[in-house]
Amino acid sequence: MSKLLKKEQVVEGFDYGALVVEQRIVVQQRAGEIRERLRRTAQDIWEVGQKLSDVRSRLKHGQFEAWLNVEFGWSRRTAYNFINVYEAFPERANFTQVDIAASALYLLAAPSTPQTIRNEFMQRACKGEKVTHSGLRKVLQAAKQSSPPTEIAPETPEAVSTRPEIIAFIPKAEANGKLQPIVIPSSEPDPVSIPSHIPPRVQLGDWYLLAKKHVLFCGDTASSHFHKRAPQADLAVAITDDWGHDWLIERANTLLLLPESPLKEGMIKQTLVMYSEPGDMIIFPWLPDEAMLAIAHQLGRQVCAGDPSPERCSRAIYCSGLPVERIHP
Repeated sequence: MSKLLKKEQVVEGFDYGALVVEQRIVVQQRAGEIRERLRRTAQDIWEVGQKLSDVRSRLKHGQFEAWLNVEFGWSRRTAYNFINVYEAFPERANFTQVDIAASALYLLAAPSTPQTIRNEFMQRACKGEKVTHSGLRKVLQAAKQSSPPTEIAPETPEAVSTRPEIIAFIPKAEANGKLQPIVIPSSEPDPVSIPSHIPPRVQLGDWYLLAKKHVLFCGDTASSHFHKRAPQADLAVAITDDWGHDWLIERANTLLLLPESPLKEGMIKQTLVMYSEPGDMIIFPWLPDEAMLAIAHQLGRQVCAGDPSPERCSRAIYCSGLPVERIHP
């Protein structure tokens, strides 16, 4: 059996046999090339966007979404994070010598970012200045607050389908308590190793310090016991089906609200990589996945977390493998 036929059998859910030979060869080749460039440097992101755009042009309506899901587990919006970068910056050479965080690049290429700000930050990057997501976000928020209000035209179906996921950040002035779930792309990082020691016992109402760096509260994170102590954060990731944390809108610069469902370590890791940087403060008001603390620690983030379940808190501490001590609020 040829390697091509074996590949067609493995990739269940997308019918490569329905494509003509030339289409099939190119589309399968692009899938492999995209995987090789998922290191997420600025240059890699641009090249992934270029190849995704090429595949999109070769497939019929509906085929592109099916191919994304089967090959990468991505939604259409995920792909457009990359495609937006390619289309916003047609000059490939712009990224060869620049220092720009992946999360900042997605935001810079978002259709909602004014071209003047896009040009300004690219010029800064080309001069050797490091461009960060938090720095760019502050400039965009200041520009938005200083701009006169404009009437918003209704979105067309195509505009909705191509809206990038970077719009998941919720500007405080527009939140109005109406938060909508979003979808975060998934990938498979190195698995978190589970330590061999016995999970600690935790008590409701107690605070814990992990590795002299992260804090964890076992209790209701909607209560004043948690949010009065929670610091100003760069990012808050709220994974829940029971929202009651309006205070997070003011406390976190970026707020992601996700429906609670079975999670993958890759999704958690990619969420943190896309929307934060090493050294950033992250708030987890729920811990539905025991690896969340461990992943954030591995990525160099600082965490303020909480959960009303002693079992969840215990598992999160156990999975992190970090030294823990009880502290007083």
